[in-house]
Amino acid sequence: MNTVEWSKADMKPYTAKAKRTDDTSAAAKGLLWPGIAFVALITQIPFLVTLYLSVHQWNLMRPDQGITFAGLSNFVAILGEAAFWEVLKNTFLLTILCLALCLVGGMGLALLLNRDFFAKGIVRTLFVSPFFIMPAVSGIVWKTVILNPNFGFSAYISAKLGLPPVDWLGQYPLETIIFVVAWQWIPFFMLVLLAGLQSVSPDLMEASVLDGANRIQQFFHVTIPHLMRYIEVALLLGLIFIMGTFGEIYVTTAGGPGYASTNLPFYLYRIGFQGWDIGGASAVGVMIVILMTVFMTVLFKFMRRTFGGELS
Repeated sequence: MNTVEWSKADMKPYTAKAKRTDDTSAAAKGLLWPGIAFVALITQIPFLVTLYLSVHQWNLMRPDQGITFAGLSNFVAILGEAAFWEVLKNTFLLTILCLALCLVGGMGLALLLNRDFFAKGIVRTLFVSPFFIMPAVSGIVWKTVILNPNFGFSAYISAKLGLPPVDWLGQYPLETIIFVVAWQWIPFFMLVLLAGLQSVSPDLMEASVLDGANRIQQFFHVTIPHLMRYIEVALLLGLIFIMGTFGEIYVTTAGGPGYASTNLPFYLYRIGFQGWDIGGASAVGVMIVILMTVFMTVLFKFMRRTFGGELS
C-alpha cells in the first residue's frame, strides 16, 4: 500500500505539469480566434455575397428590373458563350506557360547566384527589382518604351538589323503578355529557390561526390529533391497571383484583339464594368474560385505522383 501511495504522490507533480501545459495550449488556441474571425470577416463574407449575386439577375443599366432570383441561369449563359471557352483557354495557357517559364528561369538565376563573386549583393538586387514594379507600370513601360513598333526599343533593334518592325502586342498579344508576366515573376521564384539552394547541406553534396555522382546527377538526385518544398511554395503563390493577372492586360492590349488576350479576371471586368451585368460577373468570379481550386489540386497531385513522397 505504501508503495502505491508513494507512486501516486510522485505522479502529482507530473499530472499538475501536464494540466498546466493543456491550459497553456488552450489559452494559446484561444488567442487565434480574433485573427480567424477577422480573416473570415474580410474574405468569406464578400465571397458569400458573390455567391448570392451569382444566382440573381442584376444589371445596373436596368434599375427598373431590380434584383431578381435567377437560379443557375447566369452560369448557363456564361458557359453557353463561345467567348468564355476562348478566355478559359487563354487563362490556362497564360498560367501554365508563365509558371513553367518562371520555374525554369528562376532556377537558372538561383543556380547562378548561389556562389560567391564580386558585387553579389548588387547583382542580386538588380535581378529582384522587376518583382517590385507595379503591374500597370510594367505594362506601360513594355508597351511604350520597349515594344512600340514606331519608336520602341524593339523597333530600333529591328531597324539596326534591317528587319521590319513587329507589332508584338497586335500580332502576338497573348504570347507577349505571357513573356511580360513571366519577366515580372521570375525574380520571386529565384528568391524562393535561392533560399532552398543555400540550405542544402555541404556534407550532403560531399557525400554524393564520394559516391561518384557528377554535377548533373547531383542536381537531379540531391538538389531537386531538397528543393521540392520550395518549388511547391513558389508554384502555389505564383499560381494564385499569375492566374489573377489583370493590370498588364488592361494597360497593354485591353484583352484584344477581340478576346485573344483576355483571361478570366479581365473577362469578369468586361462583364461587370463594361456590360454592367453584376450577376454574370459574380458567376464568373465563382467559376474562377472553383477553377483555381481544381487547378491547384491537380497540379500538386501531379507533383506528388511524379516526385513520390518528396511532397508528402
